[in-house]
Amino acid sequence: MSLYLALVKPTARALYAERMNSRRDQIERGWILVSIAYGGLRAALVWKFLKQYGVNPYVFGAIEFISAAIYGKSSAQVVGAVVDGAWIRLRRWLPIAVLTYFAPDGYVFLSAGRLPSDMLAILISVVCATLVLTVVGIVTQVRRGRRVA
Repeated sequence: MSLYLALVKPTARALYAERMNSRRDQIERGWILVSIAYGGLRAALVWKFLKQYGVNPYVFGAIEFISAAIYGKSSAQVVGAVVDGAWIRLRRWLPIAVLTYFAPDGYVFLSAGRLPSDMLAILISVVCATLVLTVVGIVTQVRRGRRVA
């Protein structure tokens, strides 16, 4: 009888794990969409302010949207791996998250011609500010995930 119950009736732990995976999937999809929307904002700003300095807005947009989708997925996986203590999974996803986070900014710095010093200062400030906000957001999500788990 107990083998039957083990096969047919899911335990509370299994139900909790199933709900958490479903919730994680929803959060992951949401984060990917937020990342892509933010990428659209960045692409519009590059179009308006950096096109005149040699940054191709079409190339930037392609890099930004592809990177944003991959970054959304990889950063969600990084948070999940840290919450779960899955260090092998973290080693697989962390380099992808870092690379896709910096790829669009790297393209801007490499493709822009000579930027005026004030424009360069603004660009570096924005990159640093978004980096700090991103790290704070990831740390917050990890702490929240550990409280729930």
